[in-house]
Amino acid sequence: MKKIVLYGVRHVELRRDIEFFLDDGYEISGYSDTYYQSDVLDGKRFIPPEQLRNEEFDFIIPLSFRAPTLTDMISALTLLGISPQKIVRPTMFLNQGAEKMQVDLLADIEAQYHGETGLMFGLSYSLRGIFEKKLRPVFYDCSWHGLDLYYSCRIFQYMRRRHMLSSVRTALLVFPYYIFHYDMSRTFYHYRTGQMFALRGLKDWHNYQQISEASEYIANYQMFGKKVSDFYRFRRYEQQNRGIYQGKDHEGLVNGAWFHAYPETVAENETLFAAFCHELMEENIIPILIVPPYYLEGLNQASLAAVDQTKQKFYHIIETMGSGAVFDFFDVFANRREFFADLTHLNSDGAEAFTELINQTVLQGRKETDL
Repeated sequence: MKKIVLYGVRHVELRRDIEFFLDDGYEISGYSDTYYQSDVLDGKRFIPPEQLRNEEFDFIIPLSFRAPTLTDMISALTLLGISPQKIVRPTMFLNQGAEKMQVDLLADIEAQYHGETGLMFGLSYSLRGIFEKKLRPVFYDCSWHGLDLYYSCRIFQYMRRRHMLSSVRTALLVFPYYIFHYDMSRTFYHYRTGQMFALRGLKDWHNYQQISEASEYIANYQMFGKKVSDFYRFRRYEQQNRGIYQGKDHEGLVNGAWFHAYPETVAENETLFAAFCHELMEENIIPILIVPPYYLEGLNQASLAAVDQTKQKFYHIIETMGSGAVFDFFDVFANRREFFADLTHLNSDGAEAFTELINQTVLQGRKETDL
């Protein structure tokens, strides 16, 4: 049983959240505060601050919703001799419900995969831009916000270990050109927005050590993740967005992933992609790589240059590997503003059109038993 101490006795909302959602493998061993001499709320065991260094515990959690106050509390605890590795902010309850709105991807597979003959892997481009139930045949969607090559492969391997692939004949790998120099575990954004939480069932945080704050988020996942996920029970739903991109043409900027190259990540992803495709084919599953569409008319010159450079690197890797079928739809809706919710994501009308395009150009003529 791991022990935690709560620091800041009057923050009742955070206290109740922690007490309610704390995993059964943890217990609260005491409460502490700089400005009080007892637990004024519940009369629980109180530990004077000067005695904390002599107390045995695994984590101490400072309680405040305000970032500056948390910083001050962490500084005070450090001056008291508490190891920084033991001080963990309650990030699960500070992010406006970010983790509460994440699907447990492994639980979703167990509950919602019903032997579909096609699997789809990818990021938000496929999650929001393809209606998998309207593909012919119907696919099960393994994609999720921000999902990279590593975690797509890990989800496939999970299904493989569980002997869930006997019916599967085709895998659509829906990835943008920048996929080879992208690693979500090295990107703080994916922790802050809760997207890494969707993968907690894997108990694999890949390259999280490269992000200084990541261990704090993972500690929160371990302490509170199961009960938060069980309580809020967030589930997949059909993405609907009728909005149309409102920015001016030739002025839009693509995200930072297009402007940076990371040699270590590229090398790792090249090896990973080859292994992923090999494992798929070992299961007699045909991998089909699909590049999703962007609203190119909306991009500025710097973005177009970055896209072109990244595209060249992408195809160099693909050609070096001698990979199979690639269906590149990047510019298929280049000037169709009415199909895009933003520069890079299709709205519902665009998703309808893209889904039908995949049916006609990728899946047409394939019988379910042939896939």
